[in-house]
Amino acid sequence: MAITPLFTSAELDAQIAAYKQALLDVASGQSVRLQSGGSDRLLTMADLPEIRNTLTYLQGEKAKIAGVSGPQFIPARPRR
Repeated sequence: MAITPLFTSAELDAQIAAYKQALLDVASGQSVRLQSGGSDRLLTMADLPEIRNTLTYLQGEKAKIAGVSGPQFIPARPRR
């Protein structure tokens, strides 16, 4: 039985765009209200590490959908 992804690619793109904009706004000293997944949060400078972690997570989910997760092993033959 195949495991279906939690998010679609379009949903991930929308979330990544929202969090990237929030990162830029918060990094410039603004407070940002982010509505995502039914929750409403006010993000401030103290939330910068969490925003970065969320972007990393979302990018990993995007890579899983694309089939590129984790390090890739490419077998090679040594030259003689």
